[in-house]
Parts: sequence; C-alpha cells; structure tokens
Amino acid sequence: MKKFTKGLIAVMVGGMALFASQAMADGVNGVPGSVDDPVVTKSYVDKAIQALGGSAGGSSLTVVELYPGSTLYGFEGTEFIVRTGQVQAVAGNNGDGLTDLTAGADLRAGASVGHNHLLLIARSDNRGLRLAPQYDGVAHIMVRGKYELR
Repeated sequence: MKKFTKGLIAVMVGGMALFASQAMADGVNGVPGSVDDPVVTKSYVDKAIQALGGSAGGSSLTVVELYPGSTLYGFEGTEFIVRTGQVQAVAGNNGDGLTDLTAGADLRAGASVGHNHLLLIARSDNRGLRLAPQYDGVAHIMVRGKYELR
C-alpha cells in the first residue's frame, strides 16, 4: 500500500510540475503588446467591424415611399418594416409569401401586413409589398438590403 501511495504522489507531483512549466511557457509567449498578443485600439476594432458590415450588403435602413400602382420587391435577405399605409404581401413565383418575424407567421399573397412588423425575404423570386387596393395614399417602408421598385 505504501508503494502505491508513493507512486501516486510521484505521478501527481510530476503532473503539477509539467502543468506549471507549460503555464510559465504560455505566459512568456503571451506578453501583452507583443506580436503574439497585440494591443489594438477601439477605433481599429470599430473600423474592422464596419468593413465587415459593409461587405455584407449594408446594415443601414432606407425609407422607401410606396405609391399606388408600384410594387416594392426584395431580394434574398432583405428586410422590410411597414411604418405607414395599408400594405399587402406579394408572394413569390412558387406561391410562398413573406416571413413575418414579429408574428412568427408566413404571409401569403394578398395578406395584410401589420405596422412595425419585421418582414424577411427568404428568396429572390418576386416577393415584396404593394398597397392594398382600397388604399390610395402613400406607404412608408423601412428597408434593409437590396430592393427594387417597379
């Protein structure tokens, strides 16, 4: 039993020594400000994030005015938020509609779109928004992403 205990203690001490030597080696390589661990400024990080966001199609919102007789089409990944007016969904070529992320629902062709609901265009197949037939005013739609008015 004494041999087993001494062996166990020897293994534990050896493991701790190995762990300590590895931790010290890691500490030497990770000196703040060195090539292995560079220090960057907030403005550098902000520029890097902005560059990534710009390449993804832009993250800014554009307000689009939708007039009677025109249709607002979105492309894959485009987001709409209806702010004013009475608007209805325009389905894609295969009959699928818009994804209403706020309500957790699919809006089929002709479905009324609620104000301030976030809508997502899943595919670029002629999905979009148009004014309801009984409404003759102007609707204001906030758009993020690529769109087309026809």
